[in-house]
Amino acid sequence: MHPEALTSNFEVYVSKDTFKFNAAHFVAFQGYRERLHGHNYQVGVRLLGRRTLGADGYVIDFGNIKAVCKTVCKKLNEHFLCPMYSDVLKIESDDNTNTNIRITCQDGSSFSFPPQDCAMLPIVHATTEEIAIYLWSEILKGLNSQYLVQRGIHTMEVTVAEAPGQQATFRWEIPQQVMEENFSLDVRTFLQTGQVVPMPCLEQDKQNKSTCCDGCQNHFATQLERLAKAINQRTTTEAMTPDELQNMLNHSLS
Repeated sequence: MHPEALTSNFEVYVSKDTFKFNAAHFVAFQGYRERLHGHNYQVGVRLLGRRTLGADGYVIDFGNIKAVCKTVCKKLNEHFLCPMYSDVLKIESDDNTNTNIRITCQDGSSFSFPPQDCAMLPIVHATTEEIAIYLWSEILKGLNSQYLVQRGIHTMEVTVAEAPGQQATFRWEIPQQVMEENFSLDVRTFLQTGQVVPMPCLEQDKQNKSTCCDGCQNHFATQLERLAKAINQRTTTEAMTPDELQNMLNHSLS
């Protein structure tokens, strides 16, 4: 960790209405694919400096950040975000048009996009997290890493929101050495290797196309049996009160 990171007092954060882009995407990994959809993405940038300001009184001029972020976001606006490093999507030229980009998915679905409508990104999945890593590199190139280092800025944080209250943040130290012009963080170095661990209820039963896994279905069936048994064991013919029904539900779900 950079020594200034532990004693940093000054930082700036900028998130403007112009730091946004509207884009389409879908997340795909082994055995899973989202439907094609879109978001109104919003971007924020935080720069962490040291305990002293520059001679001009700034950590950095807000105008520099605004100009770079607006330019970076504009490149993605109204595009399909295509993950070039995907290990489950086949991305190639469309044989029918020889110009369009065809994307074929594991489930056999395919999409054909005009190349000018695609943002070909060096990411594996079009998740908000990986988009944040990509934007971190692009914003850093625009701000000039050596200029930031000279101003005592040691860390940059990029936040990407795909909806209000739904955002991902990537924070990384700014390289101290001179960067090549085409420098970019390799998203793949931040991904775990091995099989994707599915969340409960997201595994699809391929035979009956259920959106719930067999284990969850069996558990729900058991809960229904408990509730039916409790109702049948009632010794009174009086109407069931709301409190009594709630108690039965709580017992069957436990």
